[in-house]
Amino acid sequence: MAVERKVLRSVSELSMFKYLLIFYLIFFVVAVIIMAIIGLLTWLGFAVSGVSLNDIFGSLGLGNYGRFLNFAGGGVMGIVLVVIAGLVASVLYAAVGTFAVWIMNIVLRISGGIELRFMERESK
Repeated sequence: MAVERKVLRSVSELSMFKYLLIFYLIFFVVAVIIMAIIGLLTWLGFAVSGVSLNDIFGSLGLGNYGRFLNFAGGGVMGIVLVVIAGLVASVLYAAVGTFAVWIMNIVLRISGGIELRFMERESK
């Protein structure tokens, strides 16, 4: 079998940024869906058993939390804030990954690249 050798000299930062942005956005959407399902099931379990969140937080000594939940987690504003925060986090994570690729390209220039070995596929 013949092995073909190629040297990787650099990776495009823009292509990696696009890849990482899509990657993190997909995981953000999946996480939102999973957390929504978990939250709804938990709320349903509390509603069926007759326990309210006021009772739980009251037993923990947190008292009246209603104003906070109406702004940050209980209404449309809370949902919008969570979605915006997730989108911003996705862009920041993609930027950090792009910075890592930029550093990798500097190391590749210093070291002369990475040797990649490819084997030819056998045709049947």
